[in-house]
Amino acid sequence: MFKIPITELQNKGLQIRRDLIDLLFRTGSGHLDTSLSLVEIWLGLVYSDFFQLNPHDGAWEGRDRIFLSEGHACPLQYLMNADLGYHKKDEVFEGLRKPHTPFQGHSLRNLAVGIENSNGSLGIGLWQAYGHALETDRKVFCIAIALFTAPHNVKLAANFTVILNNNHLAQDSEVDIGPLPEMASLYGWQVQRIDGHDLEALGEAYNAAVSETTKPSLIVCDTVKGKGGDPTRMAKLGSHGRPPQNDEEYHAYIDGLERV
Repeated sequence: MFKIPITELQNKGLQIRRDLIDLLFRTGSGHLDTSLSLVEIWLGLVYSDFFQLNPHDGAWEGRDRIFLSEGHACPLQYLMNADLGYHKKDEVFEGLRKPHTPFQGHSLRNLAVGIENSNGSLGIGLWQAYGHALETDRKVFCIAIALFTAPHNVKLAANFTVILNNNHLAQDSEVDIGPLPEMASLYGWQVQRIDGHDLEALGEAYNAAVSETTKPSLIVCDTVKGKGGDPTRMAKLGSHGRPPQNDEEYHAYIDGLERV
């Protein structure tokens, strides 16, 4: 299912959460809680035994693609790509949100550091990924939020998988995806719904998605915004784009790591 033992993946997840907290506390801005909600989703995908990548040649045509539509979660993308060997972790800590670096507040396409798409508006990555899936025979994955709408009047690409981060919160309101999974199924998608923090469930869902050769896939991942951070802020409004601002808030997030 995975290229490394699941216990090693769990340890990586804990370290990446710690790095996220340190990175955005040091930077003083950035979307920490959204990034925390995606850790297992991203880890499980890039370490799935089928997933092909080449950190030494980011433009390698044989690579599988990840498009991030939830663009403000790019701090996780930068740290995950550092873990995979596209660049050094220190480069992310030194360069996040600074001019003339590839590590901006919303990601910019740069295959050398493993970034497939530029994004800003929350829905744009979905359609970038969909168009790309029509032009390649490689597997194309898009990590999106509840703005996802299942295309029903265009060609459906069987190599296309949308991973919906359903953390139930927008910037200033709660989000209910309603009948979206059922609608996607009616429009011809393979649909699965899982716990987005359960690595085994993620591994099985990813394998089922890539084994489907006649239709695109939607994986609805129920997650907790701020997972592994400050327990008083997890799954609550008010922390969007606001990492810890002082030592007390920082230590509250660090203490939350014990609850993952």
